[in-house]
Amino acid sequence: MIVFKSVQWKNFLSTGNSPNKVLLNRSQTTLIIGKNGEGKSTILDALCFSLFGKPFRNINKGQLVNSINGKGCVVEIEFDINGKEYKIFVASNPMYLKSGKMVR
Repeated sequence: MIVFKSVQWKNFLSTGNSPNKVLLNRSQTTLIIGKNGEGKSTILDALCFSLFGKPFRNINKGQLVNSINGKGCVVEIEFDINGKEYKIFVASNPMYLKSGKMVR
């Protein structure tokens, strides 16, 4: 069974240069609620982008980078499968990753 622990991103879609992190393993289930435009779909797009190389919604890869600051986007997810831990980093520009951590 896959247990997602967290998803983190910056410069992804409409979010800026400060990392955003959502913890997904604080309880047995996670419910994400919010008003329109508050980032619920962004969380799903970040998960799909890191796992499958494309967002959940019909968005071109070039549109994933924040259009205001134009910096490279970075997405990180942590999960485990049957007790074995995994961490995936996806960056539009490798310079945004340093020693397995997001660079601020």
